[in-house]
Amino acid sequence: MERLSWYLKRLSVMERGEIPHRIAEQARLRLLKWRQAAGRHPGAPAAGGWRGYAFCAAQQPCLPDLPWRFEPSPAEAEQWRQGAWPALGFDWRWQDEADIWRRAPDTGRLWPHAFFGGIPFRAGNPHGDIRVAWEPARLQQLVALALTAGRDDGGEAIALLETQLRSWVAANPPYLGIHYISAMECGLRLIAVCHALDLARGRLARPEETWAAALDLVHSHAPLIERRLSLYSSRGNHTIAECAGLVYVGVLFREHPRAARWRKRGLEILAEESARQVLEDGGGIERAFEYHRFVIDLLGLVDRLLAHAGEATPKEIAAALARGRRFLAAVTLPDGELMPVGDGDGGWALSRHLRLNGPDPVTAETVVHFRQSGYSVLRAEGGEATLALFDHGPHGMAPSYGHAHADALSLLLYRNGEPILIDPGTFTYTGAPDWRRYFRSTAAHNTVVVNGRDQATQETAFQWSEPLPCRLINADVAQGVVRMLGYVGSNEPGRYRHMRGVAYRPDEWIFVWDLIDGASMLQLEQHWHCGVEPKPTQLSSILELQGKRGKVLLRTRGGGGGLPEIVSGEEGPPLGWRSAAYGRKEPCAVIRRVSRTRPPASFDTVITLSGPGPDNTVMGETIVRWQKWARDAGAY
Repeated sequence: MERLSWYLKRLSVMERGEIPHRIAEQARLRLLKWRQAAGRHPGAPAAGGWRGYAFCAAQQPCLPDLPWRFEPSPAEAEQWRQGAWPALGFDWRWQDEADIWRRAPDTGRLWPHAFFGGIPFRAGNPHGDIRVAWEPARLQQLVALALTAGRDDGGEAIALLETQLRSWVAANPPYLGIHYISAMECGLRLIAVCHALDLARGRLARPEETWAAALDLVHSHAPLIERRLSLYSSRGNHTIAECAGLVYVGVLFREHPRAARWRKRGLEILAEESARQVLEDGGGIERAFEYHRFVIDLLGLVDRLLAHAGEATPKEIAAALARGRRFLAAVTLPDGELMPVGDGDGGWALSRHLRLNGPDPVTAETVVHFRQSGYSVLRAEGGEATLALFDHGPHGMAPSYGHAHADALSLLLYRNGEPILIDPGTFTYTGAPDWRRYFRSTAAHNTVVVNGRDQATQETAFQWSEPLPCRLINADVAQGVVRMLGYVGSNEPGRYRHMRGVAYRPDEWIFVWDLIDGASMLQLEQHWHCGVEPKPTQLSSILELQGKRGKVLLRTRGGGGGLPEIVSGEEGPPLGWRSAAYGRKEPCAVIRRVSRTRPPASFDTVITLSGPGPDNTVMGETIVRWQKWARDAGAY
């Protein structure tokens, strides 16, 4: 029944012309299943084997030098040499057994060794979170092993690299098991293996077997990717990874009879999708910063691959790279990490040690508005003491909005690189449906929950419906104060309107004004998720957030008289949790204000960074200006 429900919901967001495409896709899947059962699959190795491919037979590196920041500790490097690799919050260690590639790191259960098209893998499956099982099977640990061997000139890392590759190919014949379900995973695996073997070139202990295994990977993966590209309503970062894999095979394995077709098809879609997915202001259409970096890294790898091969990068890809890198520079923290907005699973295009997107100079402006993607970045004048993000953009990428969170009008704050007001993260995709719902809900973000509902309806683990419109109404800078007004809501019956004004005097204070209006009684909850532990002061309306690098005061007023309370680690329903990395969760403090009142209702919040904060006159005049903006825009 759940599977039928999923298909019906998926059908509801399909684009014009997509249903015939899906029917044909299912027909190809049935044919592939028959061929697999008969021991046949498309693209079987050609006579002559790996020596007939210049990339395999070359004595010198064939891929471009990349900007690595590879500084593992001795203990970490030793862990890799022992076969350990982090599986998104769970332990995983390679062992010389075929089942290692299908054993779920999160549950210990075995995923089926059956035709991939019939394996249940979505939320509610009996095996585990498939994303966790896919992580070591991307074979990106082979890149780390090759880089490790390049530092210590040891053969142990190279031997393990070769052994793991041959083991994966032997344990995963076409097209059995979970590692063929996602064409994106196939594309990423191809890219990782190409780079790992190119880095290890000339030092392989068993080159005949290792290159033969790599060629088997190409012959099984590339045709599958071509037949199962994420198109129509499935377009997104998956499409970019799949097409990048096709381009790699098309450029590096030119002797294959389909190479030119793969390269052409991959580049055509990459050009189209890079122009669509990287918005005019450089932000990502999915409104998930980790996935945006993932997309930009993949485009960067393709760009360098083509340049090294003496080929021109399509202008759409080059332009998207430039736009995207500027955006990523603006939302990157001083330690190089991204602000955790939207879904993020800790995945990388090739390696976490790769630095394709920097160092771009971070603007010294106190405010930068990214109006198409829907973010405003605030910072201190010429420094990093304060960094804040105001989210006022659309819900994500239509029609499914798969990686978006219900975080409209949320505010994040960092002081001297330390997280003060945080986004709690992602935690899981399909491993625990209730936690998946919580971590992407409105309640898990620094905004206002109205009548206990999310700002959109969660349909499945990767599908939303009926998102409330959200936009930036207006913004200006006057007398040294940045002022912005965002809006989320609808005038439809049963809906509400929420406006949030944010005023910022650089490095001194942030004033937040929430106004909620509707047609009936309002049950309101304002949440501030804290990266440091808040402490009460002598005044019940003021809380102190003392970090290692400074102190912030948070003062509240309005909201029907509701005073702030601190909650943490509640489970029924969940509130007060954070996930610093995929697969891990822990309690965190949330400053909560609850109010049941007739509309309109307002909350005022003053965040004092230094000095006395804004006086009542400044706040009153600012609210009057926001109200005028709202009336002029027809929102109030």
